Amino acid sequence: MPRRSNSLRLGAAAAIAALVTAVGVDAALAAHKTISRSSAKAVATAVNLRQGDLATLKQQSNPVTPSDRQSTAALDACIGETPPGRFYADVDSPDFVGPLPTQLTISSETEILPSAALVASDLAAIRRPRALSCLKSALRKALVSSAPKGSTFTVSIARLPVTLAGTDGVAAVRVTAVFRVKQGSSTVTVPGYIDDIGFAYGQAEVSLDVFSTTAPPSHALEARLARMLVARAREAIG
Repeated sequence: MPRRSNSLRLGAAAAIAALVTAVGVDAALAAHKTISRSSAKAVATAVNLRQGDLATLKQQSNPVTPSDRQSTAALDACIGETPPGRFYADVDSPDFVGPLPTQLTISSETEILPSAALVASDLAAIRRPRALSCLKSALRKALVSSAPKGSTFTVSIARLPVTLAGTDGVAAVRVTAVFRVKQGSSTVTVPGYIDDIGFAYGQAEVSLDVFSTTAPPSHALEARLARMLVARAREAIG
């Protein structure tokens, strides 16, 4: 499942650009209501996170830039997923941002494709070993251009075990980036974590993205939000 590039601030001096998706399919696709092109945007919007879900966090805009679109298209081509131009709808939630010193940024994205068969094709593509290689290459390319001058970084990507009842397929990826930034005679180490939990539901591809510094994101928080997104997909799509 393709995802656009997200630029998220890492502490006060670094940005982390993530192109992460993870969806596997372990069950036969269920029968769901057909979503038309005219209703796709409304359905996608109904699934996504909203302010009331994260009332203690500040809402910020989450625009898609031309660079994001180019990065997504290149990543899709590398993995072998459906080109974004074929989507019926692609809707992002706002970013929901927590206070320092531990920065927390949470968002969701819902894509509606013309058919469940295309979603299944994307699921097969993301399961291939090549997918993680494509993701890591795209991430490193983004970080080279956005990391602070004189800093160094390491990046790793791994799949996470995730179960979500009632979906047509689910899995997750964690990106771990560690920046080392020179400050005078000392070096400051700043870790950042991005978890992407994705699931398929009929014609929908839904992604929960959680970015955290200092410590990995809360498993309990991610599980609560992921279950909420599944419930909304079931309500909106049937």
